[in-house]
Amino acid sequence: MKHALALRHLPVPGMHNLRDLGGYATADGRTTRWRRILRGDGVHALPPPAVDSLRAEGLGTVVDLRGAAEIAREPNPFAAHPGVVYHNHPVFDELAPATMADARPGTADSPLMGFYRIALEDRSAALRAILSTIATAPPGAVLFHCTAGKDRTGIVAALVLGAAGVDRQTIVEDYALTGDLIGPLAAMLLDRTRRNGGDVERHARLLACEPPTMAAMLDMLDRRHGGIPGYLRDIGLPAGDLSALRDRLLAGS
Repeated sequence: MKHALALRHLPVPGMHNLRDLGGYATADGRTTRWRRILRGDGVHALPPPAVDSLRAEGLGTVVDLRGAAEIAREPNPFAAHPGVVYHNHPVFDELAPATMADARPGTADSPLMGFYRIALEDRSAALRAILSTIATAPPGAVLFHCTAGKDRTGIVAALVLGAAGVDRQTIVEDYALTGDLIGPLAAMLLDRTRRNGGDVERHARLLACEPPTMAAMLDMLDRRHGGIPGYLRDIGLPAGDLSALRDRLLAGS
């Protein structure tokens, strides 16, 4: 796991959890390509030189998965960047993962599964739009991100990797890598909760990134849709977009 983390973590000032989805084996014997699709946490703290550096290294599209209130509090520096195509596709318009998890409880092993079920079942149109945007983005690397790069970003990353034919265990391991990176970010988020009078202990549980959570999500998709490709078809992702999504990760330069 530590070797995998060293390969795909991109250390950038102002971010904690920027990772490359390249280098993963697929069912047909290919390997996902580097610097095609990136997943990340919030980009609001990137200093201007880091913003310009990411652009110079090939970043062409940014997909912000946060809601309007989050963006107003922590604006995205790529929203007005002349060299980057910026999209805001909130997985939820207003509510954060910790709040949504209350609406549909998870399990003892996977307390976040309530949130994941809501995202996959009730916000499938938003997920379809996100995946179509990634699939049809212009040349250049695509970065999708939320605040911690864990839940909303984790769901989208799982769907992208599953569409490309990456196996279940690898998807679970990619999800869990977040836990090795967000310690300082989690501390900042918990401090905010403490200052706002929130339930710090509960928030800390929801900031966990345990393999059983992603395993439970994949189990649900297997039961209800026959897996990730079936889910993507069932939510109406056009066949051309599904093919383009695979090609973005797998096709040659």
